[in-house]
Amino acid sequence: MLSKEEVKSCYSKFSRPMLDAPITVRIKFCKVGNLQFISHLDLQRSFHRILVRSGIPMWYTKGFNPHAKLVFGLPLSVGTESMCEFADLKIEREITLDEIKDQLNANLTDEMYVLEAYIPSRKFLEISYARYSITIKSDHLPDNSLAQIAKLFFVSTPIMMTKRSKSGEKEVDIKSYIKDIAANTDGNTLEINAVLAAGNTESLNPEYLVTAIKQNTDIFSDAQNISYRIMRTDVYDANMQQFR
Repeated sequence: MLSKEEVKSCYSKFSRPMLDAPITVRIKFCKVGNLQFISHLDLQRSFHRILVRSGIPMWYTKGFNPHAKLVFGLPLSVGTESMCEFADLKIEREITLDEIKDQLNANLTDEMYVLEAYIPSRKFLEISYARYSITIKSDHLPDNSLAQIAKLFFVSTPIMMTKRSKSGEKEVDIKSYIKDIAANTDGNTLEINAVLAAGNTESLNPEYLVTAIKQNTDIFSDAQNISYRIMRTDVYDANMQQFR
């Protein structure tokens, strides 16, 4: 059952004039903090509810089981935060892009909010890479941590790991999925900035980098009270042009 606020929003959106044809609007949003732990399926369900509650005049399919046209680009792994999530939705009534952004943010939180609403000119299939910032903190990091990271990622030695996919598990050299990587330390913090494959056919979960560090260095074994944070900061096409 819809709440009073949702019923009010529905009446408001039905008062808007119909468009000649539905248009696609792209939503760029962030998903940080505790929301990193909700699954992509949970995000889909929640976002649809938020769209209804916000009174966004979405286009619905016809037939016995109508549903809103809502497509997410590059689903985020559980445990990873992001400042560049994307969702495409179809609009069937007149509404400005600023109204869409403001009405959605009025029903969102500090951990998930809309950064931008715009008319897209590119398809999600054009996404090939994603940039991640991995921050590792502890009471103590080995003095040679930078050298170990460099040795692990920059020399020609393969980094063989078991990678899971829809077709099953297989041993792969994850170096082939790394476009670029850099590391630096600041006190008790190790920062890794990496550009990883994120296309439709080839992709690498940034958690594999953390696992590789655990397996190939003594950073985690020697450090105390260790914690890490993974943040997706940008996405690119095959030519390393920023995707939007």
